[in-house]
Amino acid sequence: MGTPISIVSSISGRLRLKGESLRQAVPRERLERELLALDGVTDLRPNPGAGSVVVQYDQAACTMAEMEARISNLIGSASPSPARSIKRTSPVSGAQRRPGQRSLRMRVNRVSKMGMLTSLATSLAVTQLRPRGWKYWHAGTGWMFVACLGVHLLVYRRHLLR
Repeated sequence: MGTPISIVSSISGRLRLKGESLRQAVPRERLERELLALDGVTDLRPNPGAGSVVVQYDQAACTMAEMEARISNLIGSASPSPARSIKRTSPVSGAQRRPGQRSLRMRVNRVSKMGMLTSLATSLAVTQLRPRGWKYWHAGTGWMFVACLGVHLLVYRRHLLR
């Protein structure tokens, strides 16, 4: 039958619902009518291709937890939203991250980007100033750029192969 409809994203004033049945017109339109009947819902943005619906609601009319509860009751899932439970779980490595701390993948990618910029700037400066042994410096900075680019491409390999 497909995946059940669930809340996959929740921020103040906006919720995203996702499920395979939202790709079909009849169940999606029925859910849209029921959602618009809820107090506080101001706008809906369905995306049939992605099987999702974005629900905009008035923050003054109800809190995020209240709106999540109303929608959970409507779609028939008594469990808390997956978006909330994902935020509370620890990363796969088992180590807790501090709030605001980036993942290791993002930190490694940031260092590789800075390395690419630094090596590119150094290479350009060396070619303009032409100090003694400038060709070795230029070749060395070029290899540093290629190495950092390799790390960057490794981090984003899944996005490149879509």
